Amino acid sequence: MNRPPGTHHHGPLAGVSAGAAAVLTGGGLILIAARRQLGEVATVVAWALMAAVVGAVIAAAVYVFLWLRHRVRHPETLAGRQVIRAEAEAVTAVPQVVEAVQPAAIEPPRVYLNLTPDQLAAIMRHCTKEE
Repeated sequence: MNRPPGTHHHGPLAGVSAGAAAVLTGGGLILIAARRQLGEVATVVAWALMAAVVGAVIAAAVYVFLWLRHRVRHPETLAGRQVIRAEAEAVTAVPQVVEAVQPAAIEPPRVYLNLTPDQLAAIMRHCTKEE
């Protein structure tokens, strides 16, 4: 089959996880094996769904119980924003003055011009004529 470059097609089960594929395969095998006894298969599927729902409800109840127990035992960890107020104390100490032995030297700015002395002189003459 000739496809233009850059075209990419996925199969019908693209994105299906291994667990979902196992469930689909198992369901298909059950239906194939029990073609004549679909009433019994429907009962088994109904029981499996009910068991899954009951398991989910029990798991949710255990989670809520543990969450509430944690909240009662450690209320500070679940509190919202806590307002923290800080008060500054008055400073009565005199700040110390440290004098340097020598004043700090300030270096002149470093400017590099690619000019010859004649060009620089011409620029200086031109600037002094305007003033």
